[in-house]
Amino acid sequence: MNILEELSLQHSISLNSDKKMLSESEAHILNEVSEFGIDSVYINIDNETKNAFPAIFIKQVLAFDSETLQIISNIHRKIWNYNKVLFLYAYSNTEIRIYNCTKTPVIQKKEDIDYEKELKSLEISSYSYDDKKQLQELNTLFSKIAIDTGVIWTLEKAKFIRDKINLQHKVDKYLVESLINTTEQLKKENLEINFIHKIILRSLFLLYLEDRKATDSNLYSEIKEGASSYFDILDDVEATYKLFKKLEDHFNGNVFSVSSEEKITIKQLKIIKQCFISGNHNTSQMNLLDDWRVFDFSIIQIELLSEIYESFLFKTDPSLKKITGTYYTPPSLVEFILNQKLPINNSQTDYNIKVLDPTCGSGIFLVECFKRLVKRYENKHNEKLTDFNKLKELLTDNIFGIEIHPQAIKVAAFSLYLALLDKLNPKTIWQNKDHRLPNLINNPNDLTIKKQGNNLFCRDTIEDNIEIQKLSFDLIVGNPPFGTSELSNTLSKYCNKFNFAKEMVLPFLHKAISLSPNGEIALIFNTKILTNTNIGYLNFRNWLFNECYVEKIFNFSILRNAKKNFGGQLFGNATGPISIIFYQKHHKEPSDKIVYYAPKTYIKSNIIEGLSIDSSDLKYLPREECKNPNSRIWKIAMWGKMNDWELVERLKKYQFNNIESFTKEHKIENGVGFQLLTSKHDSAKESELLSSLKYLDADTIAQYYTPTTSLGEIKNSVKSEKAINYYINHYNLNSINDLKKITHFRRLGDINAYINPHIVVKKGLERNRVCASFIDENCAFRDGVYGFYTKNTNMDSLYVLLAYFISKFSTYYLFLTNSSYGIEREQIMMNEYLTIPIKLNSCQYDKLVYAGKEIVQRVKNQNFLVNPHKEYELKLFIEENIDKTIYESLELIESEIASINHIVDYDIDLFHKKEKSIALEVTNFDQIKEYAQIISDELNEFIEGQGIFVNITIYNINKFSPLIMIKISHEQTAKDVSISPQKLDNELSRLDKYLWEKSSTNIYFKKNLNFKNNDDIYIIRPNQKKFWTHSMAFNDAHDLIFEILNGD
Repeated sequence: MNILEELSLQHSISLNSDKKMLSESEAHILNEVSEFGIDSVYINIDNETKNAFPAIFIKQVLAFDSETLQIISNIHRKIWNYNKVLFLYAYSNTEIRIYNCTKTPVIQKKEDIDYEKELKSLEISSYSYDDKKQLQELNTLFSKIAIDTGVIWTLEKAKFIRDKINLQHKVDKYLVESLINTTEQLKKENLEINFIHKIILRSLFLLYLEDRKATDSNLYSEIKEGASSYFDILDDVEATYKLFKKLEDHFNGNVFSVSSEEKITIKQLKIIKQCFISGNHNTSQMNLLDDWRVFDFSIIQIELLSEIYESFLFKTDPSLKKITGTYYTPPSLVEFILNQKLPINNSQTDYNIKVLDPTCGSGIFLVECFKRLVKRYENKHNEKLTDFNKLKELLTDNIFGIEIHPQAIKVAAFSLYLALLDKLNPKTIWQNKDHRLPNLINNPNDLTIKKQGNNLFCRDTIEDNIEIQKLSFDLIVGNPPFGTSELSNTLSKYCNKFNFAKEMVLPFLHKAISLSPNGEIALIFNTKILTNTNIGYLNFRNWLFNECYVEKIFNFSILRNAKKNFGGQLFGNATGPISIIFYQKHHKEPSDKIVYYAPKTYIKSNIIEGLSIDSSDLKYLPREECKNPNSRIWKIAMWGKMNDWELVERLKKYQFNNIESFTKEHKIENGVGFQLLTSKHDSAKESELLSSLKYLDADTIAQYYTPTTSLGEIKNSVKSEKAINYYINHYNLNSINDLKKITHFRRLGDINAYINPHIVVKKGLERNRVCASFIDENCAFRDGVYGFYTKNTNMDSLYVLLAYFISKFSTYYLFLTNSSYGIEREQIMMNEYLTIPIKLNSCQYDKLVYAGKEIVQRVKNQNFLVNPHKEYELKLFIEENIDKTIYESLELIESEIASINHIVDYDIDLFHKKEKSIALEVTNFDQIKEYAQIISDELNEFIEGQGIFVNITIYNINKFSPLIMIKISHEQTAKDVSISPQKLDNELSRLDKYLWEKSSTNIYFKKNLNFKNNDDIYIIRPNQKKFWTHSMAFNDAHDLIFEILNGD
């Protein structure tokens, strides 16, 4: 059996391929992995940019004997250091084994190793060719189609694969943990933290130089006889410092600065040596194989140096991240931004572009910019650039950075030196005194720098820096700090000067325009700047969208708190909502639209780690609307389509008919719950009445109606550590279990809300809906719950309010218009509940009274946990008696109702349930048929009276197919939706690959496809339920009509 043919991987690229027959990026990959010992690579190609991305490494073996397993172990170590590919396929004539390349390699010791046992721990799975059941699973999970469509991230039967893949064991994470453990050991040895940082940084730099052949044995042997590597030097304290001094001279103090006060022992040097040989994870380095190391810096990307250093620095000094508001920028996001603003395809030949990163950190943007300018130079001159002086000139003329942290700027300098040295031939030429590396750092406060440079400025970006401002930059890129706590004096003054919110990133976004008045800018920022309604944010948006030209915005808020072990987590340590903005002062050919991308999921649709952006995530927003700082378009368009924005805009005319006006008219009052004391600085309020009431915990609130059995005692509200400690001290208790009752509170809340008939609503959604519940007994609640109550004996209006809150419309409206939900905090504030539009006539009012009462009564009488059928009946009752009544009252049309259903049933579910969402499930036949019927009805209505009819054909496609297709035909007679017996699975799987466009290593665009063949139109969409809803059908039909009207 040819197992590669079975898996459709027979066209993987052999390492022996003629490089002339490959694309430049394919050849580049083969060069990178030429020493790995593999046979071939399965590569994904971006059909637009022609960039290549490795997906699987493949190795053929005769048998899985001990000698072969040792070879596989060495291959695995190299792939692990490469950090780009998850799987190694090793196959013989009888079986195939899939190895997990995210897992730490086998430690190679001199004593005998049981490779069968050791490598078993690295296996994802193994499959025998004579077992049909195993072959079927292999094909489902590891074939080319499975790799291209990423079924392992969503398929239930692939859970065992997901459980074994741990992205936290990848080389960068393992190295950072090793450095942290080493730091802790050295601190116990009484070394000071700044000195530890220095010695570890020097070691990192030297190992990068050595492994990349930018040092030779002469460098070491001149210092210590017989030494040929850095590790030989580390056995001798005096030799170690001679080496450091020598390199201090070569690097002009820009990287190495050695102090005469430094003292280190041979024991401490051994700890450092172990860290870089086997990783400092309580693994003894005794009896390791000679010259074996777990880390290989000839393979580990230069770009990872920034991540490794910044993660290490911030983890060993957490306060630094809080103060600076800085987050590491992963290479994939850097690549994504620069693919937009500094592309390197063969037509790009302009290499004289002055680039500034105003908060360059350890230099990841600058390194990538330099490499791209080198590539553009090579495009222009049609030859490789290896000349030292030309590379030096290209660097010093065009690459600039500002960074306030002196250690970070040294890493930036070294990273740029390393990028330059990587291009040289020979790479050791920098050791020649005639080829001095350029002085890059400008830091007057660093006395170790022998000569100040003019590229990397250790400064506060926001202060006036005349020597920087006189430079004219063509492009500004970067990831400025963001956060609202501990702003520096400079940042606070700047925000005050322009009446901006006290938010770190705003001064950087604002000042970028003055640093590049005629250039282009691409910066990362936190998304709440687009949606926050405080005056300082409104002022900033007013400046940004009226005094600048915003080209496009990518809203990546969905990545907030993405699972560390799941695809798409671009910012491993950031929990804030992140976006990217592309803007400039003016534009010669302004558009009346702003391009806005807002992906709704980080779930991968490919085996390569990444973020998926499909066509429904792209919107073109009216520029005039965006100029209004009060506009809610950024939040609405994040989850909805443009017709959702139009619907919300239309409902604005009901601004005096909302829940707030309804409650006033019907004498319904509202209030929040009580707050507990948590600090001695809190002012205590006493209430015997409150302490005597029963307590309703937010976690026990049931949808629709909460029984009295769910109520407890007020003392049960004391849960947080701060509250527990406060009340133990306040009442002089030994334990919180001794607490009998609470009489003192920070805030009492609205007492009337506790002792009158009331309904309560929670701050967050419950099971994807507003959680509103009727309570018919007096009870108090915490401030995470809002109460609505009336002193009237007639409670009909409360039942109307209950019915309105539990409607789909209320959930839809709040989710789209709430400034925070889905961006920063999953909370709905009281004032936002009051904005929901409501316009009922007397008949509609009576219907909702009846519905509210009926629901409460049904819930009182039924146990839905025992009888789920009753819950389904209740759902239908709500749709028929509440949802329909509200839609009628607001005069909604069918397509608008479909939009509401789509947002509530699919988008909100996707947000909350992520990879387990119904939105990502495979489409069922009935859903495709309903979609097709709407397309047919809409198009036939459009062409009515022209003597021709639109008929739809659907196909019975395998549920594992990545795509679904329907055919639209124009015929003389009208027909029902027909089903074709034609099998299209293989063709659709092949086509799927070409619908993916990689914008960077980890970010993918999925394009929908409509194509015409003679008079037939084919609609092809991914095989996920969210693409085949009624709402998508209306949207697609209207797009087709638009294309017809425009003659496309």
